Amino acid sequence: MNRQQSEREKKWKERGDKFWRVFLFTKDGRPKSGFMIYTFSLSLVFLALYIISFLGVLELLAPWLGEKTGILVNLIPSVIVLFIGLLVSVLLHHLLKDKRLMLGTYGWLVLYLITVAVTMAIYLHDAEAYGLFLGAFFWFAILPVIPALICHWFLCRRDYHPQVRTEPEPDWKKYIRRQ
Repeated sequence: MNRQQSEREKKWKERGDKFWRVFLFTKDGRPKSGFMIYTFSLSLVFLALYIISFLGVLELLAPWLGEKTGILVNLIPSVIVLFIGLLVSVLLHHLLKDKRLMLGTYGWLVLYLITVAVTMAIYLHDAEAYGLFLGAFFWFAILPVIPALICHWFLCRRDYHPQVRTEPEPDWKKYIRRQ
């Protein structure tokens, strides 16, 4: 059991090291994966955008919503924040040259959501408390992010066209390719 556990820990450590190596730089000083760094950075910007949007929207709607309860009280701010985030992200999607960046950004945001949900499941041992958390989590995290992710998936499918090499393939590659 101890040997299996140490092998499993070693395997997970190798996976973690492999993941974090993507963020390191090459000998030339360039990032190994610019896409990962750009999307990670954009995800932090969008996380801040969503938090600031929620604080602003809730502050503006507090006089009208007041002490009311119900689905609309939660739905209205979530949809407004969804449209704010979607507006900014679609604008960036059209301005940025690489059409995958916003999809990758929302991929990071979904990874954050999964991390928060799993962490809270570990810390909240009571099923009722976790159920209350999931209710708030749905309105204030899942509802604004998942529709935007779906929207950017469709935009990326529509707009992303990988670069095709125009130079011909060398002759020596024809002879070593298996058929």
